[in-house]
Amino acid sequence: MPGQMGEFTAIDTVAASIKGDVIRLPAKFEAIGFLSTAGVMQKVSFVMPFRAVAERLTFERLLDRHDFDAESLTTPGQRDLSQSHADKIAGFLQQTERPYLGSLTIAIDEGDVEVHKLLEVSPNVWLVKLAIPSTSENPIIEDGQHRVKGLTQAWNAIMEDAKKLPEQQLYASARSLLEASSIEITLLLESDPSVLSTIFVKMASTRPISPSLIAIMDSSAVQNRLGQMVTRSSRFLADRTSYLSAGAARKLASAKGREYDPLYPAAAVRSAAAAIAGVGVRDRSPDQREGLLTAILERRARDERRPFEHVLTDTATEVAELIDYAANRLPGWKQMLDGSMTASEFKGAYVHSAAAGLHVVANVIAVARESGLDPRPVIDALASAPWSRYDLRESKHDGEDVQVHALFENTLASTAFDSKTGTWKAGTGGATRTSYEAAIRDVLDWLVAGDRAFSPLGDKTVLQRLGLIGGRVGRPRKALKKT
Repeated sequence: MPGQMGEFTAIDTVAASIKGDVIRLPAKFEAIGFLSTAGVMQKVSFVMPFRAVAERLTFERLLDRHDFDAESLTTPGQRDLSQSHADKIAGFLQQTERPYLGSLTIAIDEGDVEVHKLLEVSPNVWLVKLAIPSTSENPIIEDGQHRVKGLTQAWNAIMEDAKKLPEQQLYASARSLLEASSIEITLLLESDPSVLSTIFVKMASTRPISPSLIAIMDSSAVQNRLGQMVTRSSRFLADRTSYLSAGAARKLASAKGREYDPLYPAAAVRSAAAAIAGVGVRDRSPDQREGLLTAILERRARDERRPFEHVLTDTATEVAELIDYAANRLPGWKQMLDGSMTASEFKGAYVHSAAAGLHVVANVIAVARESGLDPRPVIDALASAPWSRYDLRESKHDGEDVQVHALFENTLASTAFDSKTGTWKAGTGGATRTSYEAAIRDVLDWLVAGDRAFSPLGDKTVLQRLGLIGGRVGRPRKALKKT
């Protein structure tokens, strides 16, 4: 079979030409691997000795990592790094007889790597030599940051151990095993940071990713893109939306010369943005929210005869402007915006400091928009609602005189007597959907009772469309006991 023999000989010839060549690791690196595709994206898979990975493919030398920064649209980012998780991987490598870590995935702009095809080994698969010039940017870690950190730690400890007398060494066996081991690496040739972030969210399997980090990183969902746009463009939310762990967030803020002062999680901002856009409280799951929001934006795009993405961008701008308008007027938000109050001080003083409070404000704005009212006068009136934890009224409970919150008792607030201070104060209420839906209806009733011009806020058709009264999809609403 001449054809098959010819192919075999050709591969043998290439292999022979490579066999005596030592793969050198200069300032960047070069390697022999297989070029293949994942749709429109190219990728190169290759193998490196464990020692080479531990000594060269590190965050200190060849790889770059960045905690995800919602403000950066050009730098791919990672979830925050857990040292305890890296420690577990290091401990595993120092003890196991089978040091297998799976495949590491790194990424680089395709313009920063040179790929020389050597031989087509099957349709759309080539044996190649890749080289990353010393003038190129470093590759970034796509999946495996804890493994890179852990294996680097393990190897450094093993090499320190090797300096001891033979009878004192703890890791002699581990060193021998690791020196004979290799690690598979896949290099993605991709220049779009949003694509890399989305791929990471979809493929992540080592540790669960928090809903807030998914909301910020994953741009494949319309609700996430809306939330991201609102977060970036809102003056009030830009520096107060949390999505990293406290340690990583403080480090990121410090690098920007700012103070870490978190308020609402990104997942709550995403839900609030979708609510204002017209979803209301009809969403009982992320999938349902996605379907409802997409339908709302598609209908607007069709009515206005404009591209979907343009409508999405405009909606995000409108939502951000309304949130910032409210931030300039609502007590607590206003003080944070002008710098006279921190988020931690706000949390101690006001009942709308939890995510449930953000949902209340967002959905009141949603009802105003859906009813045809200008939301701004509604927000102006909303600013005079009793939001303080000290806005209390007298009441009776089991025949005793007590104090309860003036408007949000058993929803956003739960009042108790503090024997140390000798005063009543409203603490945090329920964080459930049932609680904040009841609070939304209470605020709407309060607004309608205070000004006849706001009577459309009580329109049952509008409330039903937004899921605030019966006729919606979802679980039956539990009754809340009022005092």
